[in-house]
Amino acid sequence: MYKTTQEILDNLCGRDHEDRFETLTGLPEFDPEKHSDGCSGGMSATYAGLPDWIHEQFGETLPWRRCCVEHDRAYYYGGNREQKIAADKRLKECVIETVGETVAGLLLGNSMRMAVHIGGQPYFATPYRWGYGEDFRGTEMLPPGREEKKETGS
Repeated sequence: MYKTTQEILDNLCGRDHEDRFETLTGLPEFDPEKHSDGCSGGMSATYAGLPDWIHEQFGETLPWRRCCVEHDRAYYYGGNREQKIAADKRLKECVIETVGETVAGLLLGNSMRMAVHIGGQPYFATPYRWGYGEDFRGTEMLPPGREEKKETGS
């Protein structure tokens, strides 16, 4: 029986994906304006479309957007499996710290951690996977699929 989601993913994808857990070198330096989409999964886009009174109260971007950008920085460069787990944990902790240790903050932080833990695996061909900086090797442009998620502001 499997004990962790990682064991389930390892079984589904086979062990040959392990080489994708590596620190990438030779990449352009991480630039949040070029290499981050804020909070993925439609979260930033959904927030942008909310009524003006919400933006007046909480700001033009998600209050925890900085947590997502720092998480993107870690995902951009990649690293070993333990580094990914630590980056996902830091995202959860940052969101909870920003939102507060309320039911909403705990639910949001833990949900985001679980989503990136599963959806951000390096062997998924997504623009937000662990080690996605590989898509930028030799270019300063956004790879296909990241432009429409780009969010302005901080």
